[in-house]
Amino acid sequence: MDATIGDPNAAMSVEGAFERQALPDIWGTVTLRAMAVSVVLGVVFCLVGMRIQMTAGIVPALNMPANILCFFLLKCLVKLLLSLRLTTMPFTRQENMFLMTCVVTCLNVAITGGFATTMIGMSSIVAKTLTDDPDPTDIVDNITTGKWMLYLILTGMTGILSNIPFNQVMIIDYKLLFPTGTVVGQLINSFHTPEGAYVAKMQVMTIFKSFFGSLSWSIFQWFYTSGSDCGFQSFPTFGLELYKHRFYFDFSATYIGLGMICPRTVNFGLLFGAIISWGIFYPYLETKRGQWYESDSPTSLIGINGYKVFISVTLIVTDGVINFITLTTTALINLYYVRKEHIDTGMSNYVMKHPSLNYDDRKRIDMFLASRIPISAPVAAYIAWSVISMIAFPAMFSQIKFYHVAVLQVVIPVVGFCNTYATGLTDWSVAPTYSKFAIFVFAAWIAKPGAVVASLLAGGIILATLHISSQAMQDLKSGHVTLTSPRAMVAGQLLGLLLGSVVSPSLFHAFQLTTEPDAPVGSKKSKFPCPYAGLYRAMGVIGTGGVKELPKHCVEFCVVAFFVTIAIDAVVLVSQKKGWSVHAYIPSMTVIALPFFAGSYFTIDMCVGSLLLMLWTKIDSTSAQILSSAVAAGLICGEGIFTLPSALLNMFKVLPPMCMKFIPSGQEVEVVDSFLNNMGTQPIRT
Repeated sequence: MDATIGDPNAAMSVEGAFERQALPDIWGTVTLRAMAVSVVLGVVFCLVGMRIQMTAGIVPALNMPANILCFFLLKCLVKLLLSLRLTTMPFTRQENMFLMTCVVTCLNVAITGGFATTMIGMSSIVAKTLTDDPDPTDIVDNITTGKWMLYLILTGMTGILSNIPFNQVMIIDYKLLFPTGTVVGQLINSFHTPEGAYVAKMQVMTIFKSFFGSLSWSIFQWFYTSGSDCGFQSFPTFGLELYKHRFYFDFSATYIGLGMICPRTVNFGLLFGAIISWGIFYPYLETKRGQWYESDSPTSLIGINGYKVFISVTLIVTDGVINFITLTTTALINLYYVRKEHIDTGMSNYVMKHPSLNYDDRKRIDMFLASRIPISAPVAAYIAWSVISMIAFPAMFSQIKFYHVAVLQVVIPVVGFCNTYATGLTDWSVAPTYSKFAIFVFAAWIAKPGAVVASLLAGGIILATLHISSQAMQDLKSGHVTLTSPRAMVAGQLLGLLLGSVVSPSLFHAFQLTTEPDAPVGSKKSKFPCPYAGLYRAMGVIGTGGVKELPKHCVEFCVVAFFVTIAIDAVVLVSQKKGWSVHAYIPSMTVIALPFFAGSYFTIDMCVGSLLLMLWTKIDSTSAQILSSAVAAGLICGEGIFTLPSALLNMFKVLPPMCMKFIPSGQEVEVVDSFLNNMGTQPIRT
């Protein structure tokens, strides 16, 4: 212990409470038992994250449920090993943090691996949602599991290596908050106190109860899905006419859980977008068939699908550009004022420069500087990895050339720094916006057959590297708060990367096995439609100038969408600047735009989840605050985990025994009655 750090008995000192607990070395943090638990939880959260992204397209922050389960499962394992006298090592918050980092990195690899966005967007299945006759040179089908694993390792390692040289700058020099990272670190600290452990135990029990309830409900639903459009997922809650426009409640525990996690403005913003598009605008466009467009094809961009794609893209890109400019400007202004102060490195200089540092801050800075990674090592590794990437990516995908990858490798550290800095200030990564820019730029740069695939690959690389980089810094902030060695944190990120690179493609294969032959992953009829995949591909098509003809008035509608987005975002910015409360009730235009292309069915479920949380808060606000995230996590995980047994049943040709289907009264009912009577069965109409 460094006696110059300060007084551990200072008031409200977190580290003072852990003063008697010796800091573990690297092998006391990076343990085999934590690695074993990370495999189990990594599989669970990859499965859940991918399923959400492939259905709704929006993946909420799952850090809190991951945090609770990491603490509980590792603590149970440690108790078991101690009872069997197989270990004597105590369970520390540093080991807890290492496990948490593994699991979160594994999840980030899964949701940025392109399984529901860029990579699946290369397939003919997604291409045919935009045009009836896609160019074969812009299609890559059946990406092998091995190739996908290599892609994930290449992008993930690039993200981690590009992040390490900025660790001290972000955490120590600029003292960025990284709100999620700070909260996670504080929770882990509290879990290792008696009071925090009691609350964690209560949350874990709640997760398991809602998990088993959700899993049981999923099993029950499966019995009624023997056929197309069968079961509770096709339940016309509001009548068959609204069902045709995709307005129905499908009894999905996943979406209800999402609604409990996502802010109310997101949930009701999604519903508002669904009502505007599928409830008002699209029915109006259907009356203009033959006047504004001739094609009856549901996929052609010269038909009604053209309005859906181009208006969605306009809303999302405009909102992304505005938020990008706002966040980047804020970050640069903040960076300018920070750099006006001369910043020294080393513990003694920090103490002299900031004499008001409390005991906790000094202790954490001392730990961080003592175990920091020399900058030369990650820089050299990044350069070597860039050379490997320049060889590997063109070898896997002939549409992209080595000089395209070289440009990406030069750009990634620069834009990665900007994105991570903005995340530290606002807790919001704009990696998807950078990805969309990359798709446009590379599609326009290449502008020849194969450009769409190359641009999607470039966008996927940018998305994965920037998101993993910014989230790795969030984890490092959590490690800083829990006094975990930066070297142990990087080890956790590398383990999570390897785990996610192996698990995610395997799970994606399992998802493919659960779909119907005529509704594969990525198709609009599939239970895994991957809504963002079509939008990402559409951006590549637009960037190449591949759309020569649009339906009538499509451009005018896009111009209106452009100015509406600017106006609404301007109101949000002004209200934030003036301190008006109205901005808290205005949803993001990206949220409103998603149902324009993805559909409206899941918005009902998410609003139900939000309404349940509001009712719970009104009845017992304390209980809702502590346990709502646990209930939501259980609901999401329960339905998500059923994907694996469902895939196995489908693999062995075990089909559900019944089909529950709803049809309008009239001739169709007479046909069904006749069929059932011929079988000697009394029909039961529903």
